[in-house]
Amino acid sequence: MKTTKLFIFFIVILTLFGCKSKVRRVPVVSQASSDSYIYFLSQRDSIQSVYRLNLVDHKIEKVLPDSFGAVYELKFSPSGDVAIFKTAEFEGTVGAGFHLIKNPKIYLFDVSTGEVAMLKAFDDSWSVKIRWLNIDTVEVYRISGGYQTGENFKLEVYGFAPDGELLYAKNKEYDWRKGEFPEDFPDVKLSSSDGRYSVEIKEDSIIGVRKIYLVGRDSRFEIFETRWKISQLDWSSDGTYLVFSVVNITPEAVEVPNVKTGEIYYFDISKRNLYKISSGSGLFNFRFINGTQIIFDKGFEDKSEIYLYDLYQQNMKRLTNDDYPDGVSSIPKILGFSA
Repeated sequence: MKTTKLFIFFIVILTLFGCKSKVRRVPVVSQASSDSYIYFLSQRDSIQSVYRLNLVDHKIEKVLPDSFGAVYELKFSPSGDVAIFKTAEFEGTVGAGFHLIKNPKIYLFDVSTGEVAMLKAFDDSWSVKIRWLNIDTVEVYRISGGYQTGENFKLEVYGFAPDGELLYAKNKEYDWRKGEFPEDFPDVKLSSSDGRYSVEIKEDSIIGVRKIYLVGRDSRFEIFETRWKISQLDWSSDGTYLVFSVVNITPEAVEVPNVKTGEIYYFDISKRNLYKISSGSGLFNFRFINGTQIIFDKGFEDKSEIYLYDLYQQNMKRLTNDDYPDGVSSIPKILGFSA
């Protein structure tokens, strides 16, 4: 009897303290070989999904089965070996062709093993966003309530480790009647990984000008001035380069064809030089794939292509040539940013 009770006691202790809950991983794609791949979102099939481009033979293959539904965001960790992505389902339309989204789900994707695990699921269509807070933490944000319900805005924040373990959960309310609103979470990295420099973005709301400054221990240097939106900003792993994109989101730029709407720049920290990588029609999304190279997309719909740019050698190479006779629009999105 004593032995049985002691056994049960140890089982309870192991359950409470010795066994952390792990997410269930399901293989969805064959394990990557020694070849290098670029992952992106595209609607080359019936729904937008995750694809990968082989940089050796330039073959493109679909990563996820259709059972996952439409993929809206794909964001890789700073290490590049693990990603998170968001899926959702369509339900009718709202207004002029806008779909009502329901049942958003957040997944973890391990590139090295080709396995996917679900981190979090929601049962309604309220705003859900994802980002990598740092190399060790994924954050999932959910905003609910507000004007339509007559309730306070409610912000939920969930932090996960790269292996899927839940690290923390936070909740906060905002009373919109008092002018309180949930904060925004832009995809902007203000500090270099080595800690030597940071970025300040100052905005003069009266004249609508934004300025980017590089800030060191004893220095402050103006990098750029624009009236456009600063949409992305990231550093190379060694802190040598700062890359950012600006987007003209005025109605004229978005609605009129062949209007210059996006630009990508990079700043060489040691030389204090600013370079323009690309500009033209389209919303640009970029991501570092190593210390000196980025990939980015350029264009709208079926005219969008993926490019590779080497910051050190200052040369560019187009990686895709998407031309679909079926007319299905394809909007490649570089891993790491929302569609």
